[in-house]
Amino acid sequence: MQATPTIAIELPLSLYQRLQRLAEVTRRPLEKLVVQTLEANVPSLPENLSPLIRETLLALELLDDEALWQVAYSTINPKQQRKYSRLLEKNRLKTLTNAEQLLLEQLYQESQQHTIRKGYAFVLLKWRGYSLPTVAELEVKTS
Repeated sequence: MQATPTIAIELPLSLYQRLQRLAEVTRRPLEKLVVQTLEANVPSLPENLSPLIRETLLALELLDDEALWQVAYSTINPKQQRKYSRLLEKNRLKTLTNAEQLLLEQLYQESQQHTIRKGYAFVLLKWRGYSLPTVAELEVKTS
């Protein structure tokens, strides 16, 4: 059986008091409350993902902050977006050829990977201490 790791950390008194109070209110042991809070707030790491996505995200971890901001604010090529939109419309109308179906799937996969990369870039920037933009700020920045 593997031993459960234990760590000792110093907490600001106000945080400790809040945790202690919450433990009392919820009638739970303080240690279990702290573990639950950490589990709810520490995101999964790429090691738990498929190999392709894992490699993509691990590569982002090597980037400096400026490069991460570039990834976070990157957009898909407008020509590629238009092609994807046209193929989606043809798919809706059920008029796609086999070749177009393959291209639609490829563009979908690229779009999904782009979205995941952007999201993880923002996660890394947040972990590195940056404040993230609001949705309104993102809309202005990317439009």
